[in-house]
Amino acid sequence: MTEISRRALMAGATATAATAAFGSMLILPSSLIAQASPAAAVDPDATAKLQFRDLSAALTGIDPSILVPNVDPFGMNGEVFARAKAADATTLDTILSKFSGSIPRTVEQILADDKDESAKFLMRSIILAWYLGAWYAPQDLKRNSYKPRNSYDSTRRYSKEILIPFEVISPSAYTNSLVWRVAQAHPMGYSNLQFGYWGQEPPGIEKFIKPLKPDAPKPDSTKAVSK
Repeated sequence: MTEISRRALMAGATATAATAAFGSMLILPSSLIAQASPAAAVDPDATAKLQFRDLSAALTGIDPSILVPNVDPFGMNGEVFARAKAADATTLDTILSKFSGSIPRTVEQILADDKDESAKFLMRSIILAWYLGAWYAPQDLKRNSYKPRNSYDSTRRYSKEILIPFEVISPSAYTNSLVWRVAQAHPMGYSNLQFGYWGQEPPGIEKFIKPLKPDAPKPDSTKAVSK
């Protein structure tokens, strides 16, 4: 007669109860082996986004490595690109092809060819998006650009007839918009500066709009200069 210990009996009862509650949970060794993940989808706009980064640098005056750093957790370039493409994909393609073509053209040259002003107002929308973190539709900018200004009334400055409609692109686009960098400041309630920064002068503007470079080594005054 086979003896069954109390420990074995309790272990069997526990396994039976677990199976009844959760079903069979047998794990084969092969399932524990890391499986190769499917190939990442190729971004069809990858090249266009790089061209857009360089165009944005020309429009804003900010270094491309600031607009799209090597480590880019916010992806603002992609957000602004998506807005511009959704607003007028045809005009955006035309601008990028001229700006990054085999014979690259400057922003000024592109504007000189812009007979219907579609490129001009799309590029204005792009500039405002980078600086303010908000999207102004090109058609709204165009419509408001030619309104007569002699009827302006300060009491109506916040009315819908005066204000140009806009949409904040995203919270991260607002907190990381370029207006804060140019002002050497930060939005209310958000700052990536070191604690106590308010007790000293802000860094120079080049620290905000250009890539940081290591300081030049100081000469060693302890070494005697021999002739």
